[in-house]
Amino acid sequence: MKLRTTFRPRELCYPSNLLTLARLLLLPITLFYLRKPERRREALACLALTMFTDAVDGPLARWRGEVSHLGELLDPIADKLVINATAVVLSQTRGFPWWVTGLLIFRDTGIVLAGLTLIRRRAHITTAQATGKATTVALTAAMLLYTADGPRSGKPALLLAAVPFALSFVQYGVRFIRLMRGGAERSTISDER
Repeated sequence: MKLRTTFRPRELCYPSNLLTLARLLLLPITLFYLRKPERRREALACLALTMFTDAVDGPLARWRGEVSHLGELLDPIADKLVINATAVVLSQTRGFPWWVTGLLIFRDTGIVLAGLTLIRRRAHITTAQATGKATTVALTAAMLLYTADGPRSGKPALLLAAVPFALSFVQYGVRFIRLMRGGAERSTISDER
């Protein structure tokens, strides 16, 4: 699919895009509460609400027939900012392993750079694989458990998240190579929608 570099201003009013923007606006508040051990409940509520917006914005856009270029670009950026920033703060405050945070940042940086490379060379980027979506769900569960109870509950969930995470790493890499070689696969511009 050809990349359109502009979006229509009315796309800002689509409920799905408003949810994505709300996710970005909730991020600083969520991070603030995550840094306060005595505000664990507020942190948990904010993180759950933030991740809920991620779960519903894509299906809402499809249901309303409002899949937009703004949403296709903004949604994956918001997702990566939320997941990576949350991982950093949880590593600083709740015992979330730094090596996992490093791998997340490495993977997401790779996805962004690969997407930019594909835009420059072929004018399309890859969509999220099922394993990428499963990784987001599993990481969300692990992060919520780390927020609520630290490593005691979070670590087992994080170990389960390692399976889709590793698979997504491989799938994104293989797909990028295939697209760079000019494979027949066609993708839309989206990570989650």
